[in-house]
Amino acid sequence: MSETKDLYVLLAPAGQLSGNGQLRETVKEQRNRKGDEVPFWYLSPELVKRFGLPGQDLEAIVAEESSSINWLKLRFGGESCTSQFDIDQLRQEAKGLPPAPRFKDISV
Repeated sequence: MSETKDLYVLLAPAGQLSGNGQLRETVKEQRNRKGDEVPFWYLSPELVKRFGLPGQDLEAIVAEESSSINWLKLRFGGESCTSQFDIDQLRQEAKGLPPAPRFKDISV
């Protein structure tokens, strides 16, 4: 039987959290220190819709600890809330890293 749990969420317009690559490094660091089962997930805009979170064209971070979300909110902005999630579904569908940063070619 799946475990459903209230978790903390940080929502922001797509690219606000992941655009510069710092969030990707933060997620990697969390997983390196605490293992792949750390309760800290990135949701792409597609996953935000799939998990039924409100809004359009948003990305999100979901975490078990409010301090993680509060720190990320101070760093990146966005809106925080809580929502219920199926933990097994998160582990299966949201195990990917945030996208790598897109660098612009500024050479002449």
